[in-house]
Amino acid sequence: MSFANTLKRASSSAIAVGVLASATMLAATTPASAATGQLTVCSRGDYASYVEFPARGGMTTKIVHRGQCQKFTGFGSSTAVESINVYGIHSPSTFWVQSGKFRPSRGGNVVTYGSSAHAWASMPQI
Repeated sequence: MSFANTLKRASSSAIAVGVLASATMLAATTPASAATGQLTVCSRGDYASYVEFPARGGMTTKIVHRGQCQKFTGFGSSTAVESINVYGIHSPSTFWVQSGKFRPSRGGNVVTYGSSAHAWASMPQI
């Protein structure tokens, strides 16, 4: 085999290895469905908050204390849109903040803001 053919084969092999390595690294850094079945709740106001899922028998997330965020998983991958209710807790009172929608297949974020007197939230994009 000539030197030119050997060089071509080596170059082709190196390119193929490079392409495979790049594809592997891209797959490792790109979450396939990281948000599927996940809801992140952040309490940015001066109160703690949690989310209720009325269609799931009133199931709720754990309480997320002010200044913190918490991820909740296990909501499945349904494409159905569900209602959610966001509540705040400013001891000793619990109060309604806002209602919205959640699609488990897309996941999402709920972020609460303000004070117990003027509470509001950003909701997941459905």
